[in-house]
Amino acid sequence: MPIDETPITEHPATGFDVEAWLQDAHLPEESTEVYKRADVIGELSALRRQIELQREAAAAAERTSGETSELATLEARYQALLDTFAGSQLTVYCRAISPDERREVRAASEKATAGKDSIEQNAYFGYELLAKAIIAVKPFEGERTPVSWDAATVRKMENTIGGTQMNAVLQAHQLAQGRMPSVDADFLQKPSGAAAGQGS
Repeated sequence: MPIDETPITEHPATGFDVEAWLQDAHLPEESTEVYKRADVIGELSALRRQIELQREAAAAAERTSGETSELATLEARYQALLDTFAGSQLTVYCRAISPDERREVRAASEKATAGKDSIEQNAYFGYELLAKAIIAVKPFEGERTPVSWDAATVRKMENTIGGTQMNAVLQAHQLAQGRMPSVDADFLQKPSGAAAGQGS
């Protein structure tokens, strides 16, 4: 008697069509925010100290109109710099890399860095892998936009906004890569602020 070698997916009554189920599947994603105007933080710190001194002086003695105007000017400058910093925000979206993609990136990286030392090869592979993981960005008050970056773009971003911020992007990728997908179903149901104290 011949063995029945018919694939199970051809028996919808008894099997499960995993190909159909995977049609709209996506690898896990994570996001983080970076800022291109981190340079204003130093000025914000200096202004904050000046504002605090002005307020302390005002609390100790009666303010003159000139001192009041100076404090208002400092506070306005502080707010303007806060707006500059916030407006420089970029949300970066990273996704997990599949095993096949990782092998492809590794092979291409080894080809591109043939003859280089291991340190440079590993660095290039890291940049290429992160570039592959970054799939979209969203500027402040903008729309999410798909991107396709390369190692040079990631390296330039690191050199421009700093290694610490790029580490945050790397961590977002690592979270997407290594964490089981889960969401906080109760997040929107938790009261906050004034509403939290009502009805008690």
